[in-house]
Amino acid sequence: MQPTKRTPPVSGSSVKVVDTTAAITDPAWFTKAYDAGIRLYVMHSTAWGTCDPWYRTQAQLKMALDAGLKIAVYTRDASCWQGGINAAGPYASQLQFFALDVEPGSSPVTREMVDGVRSMGVRPVIYSGSGMWPGLMSNSTAFSDVPLWDTNTSNLNYSTWTADYLAPAPVQYGGWNTSATMRIGIQQKFEHSLNGVPVDLNSFNASFLK
Repeated sequence: MQPTKRTPPVSGSSVKVVDTTAAITDPAWFTKAYDAGIRLYVMHSTAWGTCDPWYRTQAQLKMALDAGLKIAVYTRDASCWQGGINAAGPYASQLQFFALDVEPGSSPVTREMVDGVRSMGVRPVIYSGSGMWPGLMSNSTAFSDVPLWDTNTSNLNYSTWTADYLAPAPVQYGGWNTSATMRIGIQQKFEHSLNGVPVDLNSFNASFLK
């Protein structure tokens, strides 16, 4: 089955994105998400706490693609990057990126991780926040060449949510959020129930997505 081709308008240069660890079994959920303006689905691809593929990963990536959504994956521990990409199986070549998760409880990111993701034909992105990066990475600016998925969540109102990857205003850290190295995505709200599934709401720069 080929992905559905639908092209309703999106808002400006930003697009709506959801990330979730939830098991989703209904293909209609992805269709409804697309119709609601969501353009990228990011999922946790290994069994929580391990580097082993999650049994739902490929099925959910396929449903997302069939609905017209773009896809990306991450793992809770950045050191599981290889297992996280392999978990995508035949859909690995369609991944927009693999996110190296840099927050408390994860492994510090290394250049070997970044290069390893690239060696598998996938773009690396770093997920972190101004309150998390310094504690785990000692304020390193050595990764400012890697696109940043920033987090700065608040209690935004979903009914009036307009995608904007520059809101809230960017805070400089780690060499990012400067005129030369602006973030490419922002996580804006945790645990929003979208058609019964808990998701985090994000905005991404539309031009970053392929």
